[in-house]
Amino acid sequence: MFTVHLAKEPFKFSCSHFTILAPDRAERLHGHNYQVRVDIEVSDVDPKLGLAFDFNEVKPLIRALCDQLDERILIPLQSPYLKVTPSDRQIDVDFLDRHYSFPIGDVLSLPLANITSEELARWASEQLVGQMKNLPYWTALQVNVEETRGQSVSYSTTR
Repeated sequence: MFTVHLAKEPFKFSCSHFTILAPDRAERLHGHNYQVRVDIEVSDVDPKLGLAFDFNEVKPLIRALCDQLDERILIPLQSPYLKVTPSDRQIDVDFLDRHYSFPIGDVLSLPLANITSEELARWASEQLVGQMKNLPYWTALQVNVEETRGQSVSYSTTR
């Protein structure tokens, strides 16, 4: 078995968020410069070519995923602790006595319970798996989201 490691410099995104730590406690709005690494396990290689797949088929998918998140304020739509109210121009977010109002073009609302490295790694993995269905030989995928140097989360899934 082989593992393909893809951790290129452009696989990064910068965004703002706040993590809900408890029903009555959340971090302040802040940002991170995230780095993404994708490890793909492959069961075999094409015997005539000596490769499982062209890496250039996956690298643009990772880059596009990072671009989607880059320079956005990330809002979790499935949090039971937030009230999210979109309008034509703004998205209003309420958590307890905090009220945020963001320009709609600056926000990416995600189907997550919280904006954490765990949730981002799982979401990114699901996005990639859906786009890699036609690639041969791969059996498992692991997405690592590094929030700061030395602090990261990996999420693994199988084909």
